[in-house]
Amino acid sequence: MEDLEAKFIKKYANLPWGAREEIIAVIDGKNFTWNSANIEIDRGKEGPTEIGQKILKQLQDLRIFE
Repeated sequence: MEDLEAKFIKKYANLPWGAREEIIAVIDGKNFTWNSANIEIDRGKEGPTEIGQKILKQLQDLRIFE
């Protein structure tokens, strides 16, 4: 999962500010933008929340990190 976290953070860091408000995932009926996904994923030593892990999986399935 750490590899996906690193890929997400790199992708997020290179996004234009405006793009960070775009919806990138829908988890349990809730929309997540790049910004809200970043809060769930980039939590330092704690690692991603359960929702953050689901977001990473969904982004991987959509081949966002390729």
